[in-house]
Amino acid sequence: MSWEFEQGGKFGSEKAANDYARRNGLDPRDVQLTRNGDEVELNIRRSALDGRSLRDNGEGRRDGWG
Repeated sequence: MSWEFEQGGKFGSEKAANDYARRNGLDPRDVQLTRNGDEVELNIRRSALDGRSLRDNGEGRRDGWG
């Protein structure tokens, strides 16, 4: 079975991306982190979003608001 993911943003470190996911109550199984050079891309399983509005204070994010 294949899951569909939405881009959650680009961060300066895996810790920053994981902190963002944790602040938003996302299950670690619902996120994927991919290192791309000096940044980390966070992808969130579409079914985990379920219309929720993610909180973002911009800490650690490299691409502005999601």
